This record gives sequence, C-alpha cells and structure tokens, in this order.
Amino acid sequence: MDAIVKTKNQEKAEIPLDQKTDTKTDIKTSVSISEVQKPSSQFNVRQATAADEAPLLKLICVPMTTKGVTISFQREPSYFNASQVIYQVNDHCVVEDIATQKLVACYSNGHRPCYINGEIQPMRYASDLRIDRDYRGTTLMKEMGLHMHKTMQNPDFNHMIIFNDNLAARKAVQTGKVGIPNYYDECEVETLTLTAIRKNKVKDKLLSASEDHGYLSNIQIKTAEHNDIEAMNQFVQCMAKFYNFIPAYDFHDLLNDSKYYQGLSLSDFQLYYLNDQLIGMFGLWSQSSFKQTKILDYGWTVDVIRPIYNLWANLRGTMKLPKKGDSIKYHALHSLLCKPSYLALHDLMLNDALKLSKSRGVGCVSYTLSHRDPRQRLNQYYRGELLTGVHGFMCPSRDPRPDIDAQRIAYLEVGRI
Repeated sequence: MDAIVKTKNQEKAEIPLDQKTDTKTDIKTSVSISEVQKPSSQFNVRQATAADEAPLLKLICVPMTTKGVTISFQREPSYFNASQVIYQVNDHCVVEDIATQKLVACYSNGHRPCYINGEIQPMRYASDLRIDRDYRGTTLMKEMGLHMHKTMQNPDFNHMIIFNDNLAARKAVQTGKVGIPNYYDECEVETLTLTAIRKNKVKDKLLSASEDHGYLSNIQIKTAEHNDIEAMNQFVQCMAKFYNFIPAYDFHDLLNDSKYYQGLSLSDFQLYYLNDQLIGMFGLWSQSSFKQTKILDYGWTVDVIRPIYNLWANLRGTMKLPKKGDSIKYHALHSLLCKPSYLALHDLMLNDALKLSKSRGVGCVSYTLSHRDPRQRLNQYYRGELLTGVHGFMCPSRDPRPDIDAQRIAYLEVGRI
C-alpha cells in the first residue's frame, strides 16, 4: 500500500496512480492512435530495463510533505523485486529526457492471472505513475498515453485504484485528454488501516442479524499447514462466484520461495472451518522487507507534540507517529475472504488478525473493500486510518464493463495494489 498517511498537497509531488480521486467520471469518447499527438523529440518512451533500477528507486521515493510530516514511499532494496508481488508478467514503462538522459517519468501496467466472471484470465493493473515535478505541464503524459495505446494488448484494458483528492492522477487519467486511454468508473472503494475494534451496540445488532451468526460457536480456527493447501486453492475458486479480479492463487507456490508471495509463509494464514468445510481465511503479510512508507522529517510543531500525540493515540487506539527515519509499520491482509453476506465471520477474522498483528509487535492491519461489498458496512464501526477512492478501468478502444459480470463484487487485495 503506497499511502497510509493522508496527503493533501499531492499535486505538488510525485504521486502514484494508485492513490486518490473524488469524482466519478465516465469517459466514452474513443481515441484512435492516429488521433494521438505524435511524440516530440524531447522524450524517449520505452520499456524499463535492469539498468534503470537506481533512477527508478529515486523517482519512486521522492519525498512528499503533508500536515508537517515529510514521507517517502520506497521500494528498497529493489523496485523490480517489489513489483513481483503485483505482477506475474511485468510491463514497466520509463520516460527519458533525451537531452539530459534523465529518467523523468514511469508507470507500470503488468498483468497477473485473475478470476473474471469465474474464469481465469490475464488482468492488467496500472500503478506507480510518477512524473518529475520539473516536467509537469509538458506533453509527456500524451506520449506515455501513445505508448500505452501501442503496448496494452492481451489484455487490451487494465484496472486501477485512484484515491480521493489526488488531483494530479484525476487530471491525468479522468479528464479524457487526447492520448490517454479512455477511463471508466467501476465502484467506490476504501482502504482501512485498522488499529482498534470497539464494542458497539449497533454493530452487534447488525452481526446478530447476519446470515452466519449462528455458525460462530461451531467454527474451527487453525493455522494453515501443507495438507490445507488444496482446500485453500479450491476456496479461492469458490469465492470467484461472488468476487471479480481475485488473483488465481496456487498456494503451493508458498513452498517454492515464489517472489509473488515474498514476505509470506504458509503459517501466516489463518483458516476458518465449519464441518470440515473451509469458509473463511486471511494471511498476515509483512511487506517491510521490500516496500516501505518512511518518515523522513517532522515540522517543528509536529516534532514537539509527537510524544503527546502518541500517548493520545495509544489511549484511543489509533496509529502512532514513528521516529524520524523509521517506517510506518502495518500488516497487509492477504486473501481476506468469506462470503460477502458473512458479516459475523468477517468481523471475527478482523479481530483475530488485529490480535495476531499485535502479537508480532505491529498492531495495524490494512485491507481494501468495494462499497458494493456488504462487509464494507462494518468499517464505520472500526477505528483506524481510512482512505476512500474509486476503482475503474482504462481501455483505448471500448468500454470493458459490459463484458464484466456486474453482479460480482470487485475484490482488491491491498498488498497487490
């Protein structure tokens, strides 16, 4: 997850595509490649290579300042290594200033096998858009759009998340500028970094009326073992009846040191069985070895009040501010899955995930849900840092939404966005 701290002035910094917008936009005007402005001689747009590692790391982690806090989203020690948890087929694009040979922009548009309409298909995900602040307002975005037109094939569309208030991403993607593939909204989403679950009478009443409430006393909870892997694979396939875009996981790869699962082991997964049938699961995923949100500095006022704020945060059960130079610690929840109507089980799993995270010295768990997911209603009763946004598609030639079953809920794994 690229952002846990909310950023208000992101339009002045290098801003990921997978962070903030606030209005629904449905752009339906098709733009052919011939209509796209021809690239100028100033830039060279090309696929990234291993030689781009150092400048990519520099471009990705440019500091951003918000509310007196300077933060940096980092992919240490390797950008390409970190991207392997997002994609199984990489598609990284970089832009060079020909005169200076400086790398001035980048984006990723790779793909991975996902369940779409219940069938396994390759699905692209757009992320990590960065533009050097000295090159804003140039024709650079149009040239990247032309490159995307030419290279986005098999599949010929992607999906993305843009969180609210990211004016730069909104302007670049959603305004329908010539050269940028057309954008189509799918649903509103929110990412919650959960820090505390309090007792609430309204929530308890909602859970008591949920479809699965009577099952809880009979549920068996266990840590995943080798003999659970096939049940886990089949469970993900079963959940594709309810959700779209679930990665087509084969959890046998957890045993093979696959980069797609780096930072995860089989013992990080908690399984919930009812009468020997797997009905819920999640994995507690630490990504700090390859992906960090680092605090670089505090303004004078924030630095002075930080100890007092942290005492208040500890009492309230919200996120603390770490020391300068430290990274914000959290666990991403992998495959937080159960039937959408199983609110009581979802609540139980989040309680267990938070307890497990605290036992490992963190105490924050992050996950993303569509507003079309019934489980999202419970977020209002939880405490933590909330980011809201929109999930949508980009496609140069058509609206892909009619080909996607609207009855299925978009599933979005926070650790892979």
